[in-house]
Amino acid sequence: MKGKNYDKDIFIKVRLIGIKLPNGEIEVLATSLTDEKYKNEIFKSLYFERWKIETYYDELKNKLKVEYFSGYSKQSILQHFYAALLVSNIQSLIVEKINDEISEKENRKKYQYKINTSLSYAFLKDRIITLLFSQNNRQQAMEELKILLKSHLIPIRPNRTNKRNVLRY
Repeated sequence: MKGKNYDKDIFIKVRLIGIKLPNGEIEVLATSLTDEKYKNEIFKSLYFERWKIETYYDELKNKLKVEYFSGYSKQSILQHFYAALLVSNIQSLIVEKINDEISEKENRKKYQYKINTSLSYAFLKDRIITLLFSQNNRQQAMEELKILLKSHLIPIRPNRTNKRNVLRY
């Protein structure tokens, strides 16, 4: 491969680690961190941290549709991708602020609540130009957006698990 110091004939040493999941199953993780100074226990928490990244990829692919480009040239693909990242960053900032307000004010009985991510992108899509470029209506658009987002909350269900159906595909 160009720019890589390895090819198909090079062996890479890996370390396999068995992690016991809450449901009792053993998940086998592979890492290139072969030094024993990295104890097996740290990999369990790292394993669960990766889901934040996985869910962000899901947002980019399925909610922002970054794989469906509006053009074919390199410039249009990059422009489309960077626009999606900009919208994602703006959405994250707005939702984080509102979620903080919700957690401070809301005392629900059974669950804590958060903003519905899918709907937040839909509501933001209709207001992004106003939020970015309008001198007069920016504050009004932001207040409308806050009201919409706060009226479509979803519960946070701790320790929720979904059984994977590996034979489905």
